[in-house]
Amino acid sequence: MTRENTKGGVVVAMHLLAWALLGFVLVFYQPLSWGVSLPAVFWVKQFLNFGLLVALFYFNAHYLVPRYLLKNKVFVFILWVVALVVLMLVVSKIADQQLEIRRHMERIMPRPRHHGGPKPRHLIDGILLMTTLLVIGVSTSMAVIQRWQADARLRDAVEKQNITSELALLKAQINPHFFFNTLNNIYALSYTNVEESREATLTLSRMMRYLLYETQQDVAPLSLEFAFIDDYIELMKLRVQSSSNVQYTRDEAVPDYPIAPMLLLPFVENAFKHGINASQESEIRIDARLANGALKLHVENHIFPTQHVAGAESGGIGLNNTRRRLDLLYPEKHRLEILTDEKANTYTVNLTINLT
Repeated sequence: MTRENTKGGVVVAMHLLAWALLGFVLVFYQPLSWGVSLPAVFWVKQFLNFGLLVALFYFNAHYLVPRYLLKNKVFVFILWVVALVVLMLVVSKIADQQLEIRRHMERIMPRPRHHGGPKPRHLIDGILLMTTLLVIGVSTSMAVIQRWQADARLRDAVEKQNITSELALLKAQINPHFFFNTLNNIYALSYTNVEESREATLTLSRMMRYLLYETQQDVAPLSLEFAFIDDYIELMKLRVQSSSNVQYTRDEAVPDYPIAPMLLLPFVENAFKHGINASQESEIRIDARLANGALKLHVENHIFPTQHVAGAESGGIGLNNTRRRLDLLYPEKHRLEILTDEKANTYTVNLTINLT
């Protein structure tokens, strides 16, 4: 049984229970409390009223409310409601006369005579009027609430589809960008050190395996994401000058919390882009920790605006997209601080993501 069928069955069951309760109160409870044997025509009249109320409920919910009230035709809707209430009272009155309900009821429950003659008869059944208005009110409320819920589900579905499309576009922008720049690294390395270029090729192969298979899913194990960053940093170390100091520390054993793939790379890429200078001493510090289900990434580097390492990010696409991915994937579950110290000429990124 599908989820939709189950949900539909629950709704039908709820309607049946609600009508059973109303039917008991309307048809049985009050007459049975009188403690007398009622004629059959009385029960016929009660069931007729009950059937008319059920028909009125669904006619209002599925026709009047969607066609008039929800389309801001309030005046026409009110006219329909008034007409239906009058029709309900008229039909009930005709049924009383045709079935001779009053005569049968006075036979078993004679009315006391008042001074000046018998008590005048009421033209309007007050209890039926109030019951009819109550049924219309509940029907209208239910129809309006269901429409609001349907509109909310539609908005959520559209928003989810937009987010999915946007995330796919963001990953598509990051992945080729990283791939081609890393190939440039290996190409340049092949001219200076063949052995290291081979190792770099194996490293890239391992990274591309992650890139091709893991990034096709919405999430990847945190250990694989860390391993990917490990390989990237080792690959970049082959290109930096000996005067550059790259300090990288992280937790060795981490639980495999799910994390969006390729989420940490742009911050590391950005550090190599702006934090390495061929003629000056430079330093990059990268620290990744996991504490109480929260991933904490700290990246700090000096700023050399006119310099970058081959293979590092260009154009800022990855970093900007990562900001957007964080907003979409971890709303209110992440904190990103980017600090620039002009005196120390340093650029610092502090990222915290709650992965639980």
